[in-house]
Order: sequence, then C-alpha cells, then structure tokens
Amino acid sequence: MRSFAAAAIALTLTACATQPAYAPPKQRIPSNWENTPVPSTPHGVIASGQWWTQLGDPAIDSLIASAFADSPTLAQAGARVDQARAAAGVASAQRMPAVTGSASATRAQIQNIAGVGGSPTLLESSASAGANFSWEIDLWGRIRESVSAAQRRLDASTADAQGARLSLAAQVATTSLSLRACAYSLQVRDADIASRETELALTRKRREVGYIAPAAEFSALTNLANARTARISQQEQCTRSVDALVALTGRPAYDVRRLLLPAASGADPVTSEVLDDVAHVMPTPPAMQAALPATVLRDHPSLVSAERSLAAAWSDIAVARAQRLPTISLSAALSGQWLRALGSSIDYTTWSAGPALSLPLFDGGAGAANVDAATGRYREAAATLQATLRTVVQNVEDALAFQTSAEERVKSSLDAVDAAQRSFGASQAQWRAGAISMFELEDARRQRQTAEENYIAAKRDQGQAWVSLMQATGQIDNPT
Repeated sequence: MRSFAAAAIALTLTACATQPAYAPPKQRIPSNWENTPVPSTPHGVIASGQWWTQLGDPAIDSLIASAFADSPTLAQAGARVDQARAAAGVASAQRMPAVTGSASATRAQIQNIAGVGGSPTLLESSASAGANFSWEIDLWGRIRESVSAAQRRLDASTADAQGARLSLAAQVATTSLSLRACAYSLQVRDADIASRETELALTRKRREVGYIAPAAEFSALTNLANARTARISQQEQCTRSVDALVALTGRPAYDVRRLLLPAASGADPVTSEVLDDVAHVMPTPPAMQAALPATVLRDHPSLVSAERSLAAAWSDIAVARAQRLPTISLSAALSGQWLRALGSSIDYTTWSAGPALSLPLFDGGAGAANVDAATGRYREAAATLQATLRTVVQNVEDALAFQTSAEERVKSSLDAVDAAQRSFGASQAQWRAGAISMFELEDARRQRQTAEENYIAAKRDQGQAWVSLMQATGQIDNPT
C-alpha cells in the first residue's frame, strides 16, 4: 500500500495538462472616457463603498438599508452563491480518497446437510464488517480543472451578487428622486389650478357685467378642466413610484411617503416656495468624475462575472478532453466475517488492494462531441465578455453625458423659471386690466409652468445622472 500511495502521489504531482493554462483574452480598453466633462474646479474621484450616502439624504439611506435587509432579489443572488460554493466543495472533495464502510448481520434457518443433531434444519448466525478505499489518480488534470471551474463559477456568482446589490441601491435611489420630483410637480400643478380658479371667478364677474363674451368663460373652464386632468395623471405617476418603492424595500406606502414627502400639507401651494423647497430638498450630488477606464473595467462586477465564467468554460474544455483519456485509480478493501452454527464459531479477515485502469475504447463519438460542446460554450462566453465590455463602456459614456446635460440644464432652467415667472406676473396684471386677451395670458402661463417643471426635472436628473454613473462604473459596497 505504501508503494501504491507513493506512485499515486508522484503521478498526481506530474499530472499532464490537456491544454495550456488559462489566460484572460486581451480586450480593447479606451485610455480615457470620451464624455468626461472638463470641470472648472477639480472633481473628486468616485470612491467605492456606500456611495449613496454621499447624496446626504437620510431618507434614501434608510430605504436602501431596508431594501438590503429584505429583498427577494438579493436572497436569490445569495442562494446562487451558496449553491456555487457547495458545488466547489463537491468538486474539491474529488481530490481526497473516498472511504466507505459496510456492516451486516443475519440469522438464518438452513438445511442440515451434515446430519448432526438429528434435526433437518439448523440455525446459523453471521456478521460482517468492512471498509472500502478508492482514490482516482488525477493523471490528466481532470479533477484539478473541475475544481478550478467550480471555483471560478463561485467567483462569478459572487460578482453577480455584488451587481445585484448595486442595481438594487440604484433603483431605490432613482425611484426616490422620481417620487420627490413628481410630488413637487404636483404642487406646481396645484398652484396653477388655484390660479386658474381665481381667474375663472374674475372671468365670470366680467361676463356678468358684459365686459367680455361668454366664450371667454367657457375657455377658462376648459383650461381649468385640462389642468385638473393633467394633475390626475401626475398623481398616478407618483402613486406608481410609491408602489415601486414598496416592492423594492418591503416598507409600507405610508412609511415611504413619510420619509420622502415630509413637507406635504393641505395648505395652498405657492410656486416660488415650492421651487425654493426643490432647490434645498432635492439632493445635489457631490462633484465627482469616473476613474480611468482601466480601473473601472478591472473591478466592474458585470465584467468580473463574465470573465470568471469564461475561465470556467476554459476549464470545462480540459475536463472534457481528460474524460477521453485513460484513468487510473487505487482501491483497497478490508472486511471481517463471523459465522456461528452448531454451537461453534469461526471468523476470518479478507483484504484486497491494487490499481485499476479504465480505458475508453469506443463511445460512438460522444467524447469528441463533449469536447466540441465545451469549446462552443467557451466561444460563447468569450463573445459574452466582449459584449459586456462594450455595454459597460457605453453605459459609462451615457452616464457621463447624462451628468453633463443635467448639470447644465439645472442652471439654464433656473434662469428660464425666473424669466417666465416675471413674464407671467406682468401678463396677469395686463389681463386683469383688460390690456391683453385670455389667449395671451394662457401662453404666458404655459411658459411659466413648462419652465417650472423643467427645473424640477433637471434637479431630478442631476441626482439620477449621478446615481447612473455610480451604477455604470460598478461602485459596489462592502457588505459585512
């Protein structure tokens, strides 16, 4: 047995490889981001970790913490990691010898062929116990590559779980910003409706004294009804955002509203106060820029997962090739037998040990087909990695362009709001004085409302663009 073990160790250490060692394919990586803005002041580089806390919004922090604590998506990702870890353990166990034990005990009535005792039958008791030992010598590296493939798939599953956390945090943050912006748009619409109601009352008084035609009142009524209809549609969007956060975080709707809409009240809204609130409550993200492409693409969870899956597919090819080659295994058995009959007992021990060779002679081409299938899966994984790389680069570039656009729109839309509010105030005074028509007043009103909602959307987009950049660059946190 010592000689067999020494031979097995020597063969294992000198195991032949059926293909070269895995090397990651070279990818074309940009030297810099094309859409990186040129800031007037230095920007900080994005830091990994709980990036959402840099928004300075406790409500978003709380909702993301709730989502992490009770998310079916993360539970599924964690379960897949556990499965991959178990599969890696099963593969690693093939390196060790397998030992199985067996034991049995029987009592039987048999024919008395010896003619002893005068009885035609005899009672016989027997028992046995033993152990079997087997160990496959990894001559061609099949077991080694199986272990590598399983470990690489575990790494891919871990990266997928990190990507799921990143995606969930981004979804919660983005939806929270959408809900806040939607609520502020509702207040703008409420202010517009209140203004229209006041003007309708004035229009009716003018009609009663014959100052204007009845069509003016009907036009005011139509505009008011349209404004209320648009407000109803806006309310539906807000409700959908609340429902989405309930599904993402597991928290009740009233809790979501309490966290994100603390200033909601029954008071008549004033547009200028609403926009001041938007400027202070909607988070302004810190000035940051993406790290160099080489750094981002090296650690991005989507790319890590795709590359580890490619490495596992490479190991699968080696396994398929090794399965077509001879296998050598060592086996040994030891057993003890005990027998009692006719008042006497006998016992004896048996053992066996030796190597075994298994050589596939004809399999109808199944082995070659398995190699071809594994090779095809490797090429597919390589194409997936390339496609993932391009998608990640595109997402980062799009997020950078989105960030630049949003920041510029915040400035320009604020200027537009100031001008539109002044213009509407002047037009309203002229209309009340009878200097302009209702049509001209409505045009000024539409310009004001459009400017106000554009500003709210720009503030929302400013935060969402920053969140998109965090997600696109793969800014994973480090859960405990």
